[in-house]
Amino acid sequence: MSNADHEILVNKAIANAPEWLKWDIETIVKDSNSRIRISQAISELHEKYTFNFTHLFAAMGHNTEWIVISRERLNFIDNNIDLIQFMIKKIQQQ
Repeated sequence: MSNADHEILVNKAIANAPEWLKWDIETIVKDSNSRIRISQAISELHEKYTFNFTHLFAAMGHNTEWIVISRERLNFIDNNIDLIQFMIKKIQQQ
Protein backbone atom coordinates (compact mmCIF):
# COMPACT_ATOMS: atom_id res chain seq x y z
CA MET A 1 0.00 0.00 0.00
CA SER A 2 1.40 3.34 -0.98
CA ASN A 3 1.55 6.39 1.23
CA ALA A 4 -1.21 8.06 -0.83
CA ASP A 5 -3.51 5.04 -0.35
CA HIS A 6 -2.80 5.07 3.37
CA GLU A 7 -3.64 8.77 3.61
CA ILE A 8 -6.91 8.24 1.71
CA LEU A 9 -7.93 5.45 4.09
CA VAL A 10 -7.07 7.53 7.15
CA ASN A 11 -9.09 10.49 5.89
CA LYS A 12 -12.08 8.21 5.19
CA ALA A 13 -11.82 6.71 8.68
CA ILE A 14 -11.73 10.16 10.24
CA ALA A 15 -14.69 11.31 8.13
CA ASN A 16 -16.71 8.28 9.28
CA ALA A 17 -15.77 8.57 12.95
CA PRO A 18 -18.65 9.25 15.36
CA GLU A 19 -19.45 12.91 15.93
CA TRP A 20 -19.09 12.58 19.71
CA LEU A 21 -15.51 11.38 19.26
CA LYS A 22 -14.64 14.18 16.84
CA TRP A 23 -16.04 16.76 19.25
CA ASP A 24 -14.29 15.24 22.27
CA ILE A 25 -10.90 15.07 20.51
CA GLU A 26 -11.21 18.65 19.23
CA THR A 27 -12.08 19.84 22.72
CA ILE A 28 -9.17 17.99 24.31
CA VAL A 29 -6.65 19.25 21.75
CA LYS A 30 -7.86 22.86 21.90
CA ASP A 31 -7.93 22.90 25.71
CA SER A 32 -4.31 21.83 25.93
CA ASN A 33 -1.79 24.65 25.65
CA SER A 34 0.87 22.54 23.98
CA ARG A 35 1.04 19.52 21.73
CA ILE A 36 -0.96 16.73 23.28
CA ARG A 37 0.18 13.11 23.34
CA ILE A 38 -2.07 10.16 22.62
CA SER A 39 -1.75 8.86 26.18
CA GLN A 40 -3.07 12.13 27.60
CA ALA A 41 -6.01 12.17 25.18
CA ILE A 42 -6.92 8.55 25.96
CA SER A 43 -6.65 9.28 29.68
CA GLU A 44 -9.02 12.24 29.38
CA LEU A 45 -11.51 10.24 27.30
CA HIS A 46 -11.48 7.40 29.83
CA GLU A 47 -11.93 9.86 32.67
CA LYS A 48 -14.95 11.34 30.91
CA TYR A 49 -16.71 8.02 30.28
CA THR A 50 -15.75 5.85 33.25
CA PHE A 51 -17.83 5.64 36.40
CA ASN A 52 -18.55 9.12 37.77
CA PHE A 53 -21.36 11.28 39.11
CA THR A 54 -23.23 11.11 35.80
CA HIS A 55 -23.59 7.37 36.33
CA LEU A 56 -24.89 7.94 39.85
CA PHE A 57 -27.46 10.51 38.76
CA ALA A 58 -28.59 8.26 35.92
CA ALA A 59 -28.98 5.33 38.32
CA MET A 60 -30.91 7.47 40.81
CA GLY A 61 -33.31 8.43 38.03
CA HIS A 62 -33.66 4.78 36.94
CA ASN A 63 -32.14 5.68 33.59
CA THR A 64 -29.63 3.11 32.39
CA GLU A 65 -29.14 4.73 28.99
CA TRP A 66 -26.01 6.69 30.01
CA ILE A 67 -24.42 3.57 31.46
CA VAL A 68 -24.91 1.72 28.17
CA ILE A 69 -23.73 4.69 26.09
CA SER A 70 -20.59 5.22 28.17
CA ARG A 71 -19.72 1.51 28.02
CA GLU A 72 -20.11 1.53 24.22
CA ARG A 73 -17.99 4.66 23.91
CA LEU A 74 -15.22 3.25 26.11
CA ASN A 75 -15.22 0.10 24.00
CA PHE A 76 -14.98 2.19 20.81
CA ILE A 77 -12.12 4.24 22.26
CA ASP A 78 -10.19 1.12 23.28
CA ASN A 79 -10.63 -0.46 19.84
CA ASN A 80 -9.71 2.65 17.83
CA ILE A 81 -6.61 4.13 19.45
CA ASP A 82 -4.90 4.47 16.06
CA LEU A 83 -7.84 6.45 14.71
CA ILE A 84 -7.71 8.78 17.71
CA GLN A 85 -4.00 9.31 17.16
CA PHE A 86 -4.59 10.24 13.50
CA MET A 87 -7.40 12.60 14.54
CA ILE A 88 -5.10 14.36 17.01
CA LYS A 89 -2.38 14.77 14.39
CA LYS A 90 -4.86 16.17 11.87
CA ILE A 91 -6.26 18.70 14.33
CA GLN A 92 -2.78 19.80 15.44
CA GLN A 93 -1.73 20.35 11.82
CA GLN A 94 -4.58 22.78 11.24
